[in-house]
Amino acid sequence: MKKQLVMLSLACISFGSLASNPQYFSADNRIESKLCSLSANEGFTAARKEATKHGIAMSRFSKSIECNGVDIRDIAKKAELQKATSKVSVEVFAKNEQKETQLCIAALKQGLTPVREKIGNLNTLKCNGEAVTEFVKRYQNAAI
Repeated sequence: MKKQLVMLSLACISFGSLASNPQYFSADNRIESKLCSLSANEGFTAARKEATKHGIAMSRFSKSIECNGVDIRDIAKKAELQKATSKVSVEVFAKNEQKETQLCIAALKQGLTPVREKIGNLNTLKCNGEAVTEFVKRYQNAAI
């Protein structure tokens, strides 16, 4: 048996330019309001887990809860989109012409295989004080 839940109250508070993403909070203590704010702040999966704890079934494929007239899945999608667009970009550049520095930049641009062919053991190369493999994982999507 599917229960249709009525519109819920959800208020948001924004800290203007100081906050990167608006934070949503529940206007009351109802579980449905809590699910809406949880969905907006932490995503649909977190809200779905909390709903399960309270015996509420939420489907990824069909409408189950509305937050201020908007489907809870759409609220979560908008929140995830806002978070994705507010990611900080990082630029990586070589500060000097040392061989190790150039190898670190090469590892970012070309991957670890060409660097491994040049030096053999990757564990001997440190980039900014960390192993080259960790450095590449951290900065592989950075602008070079």
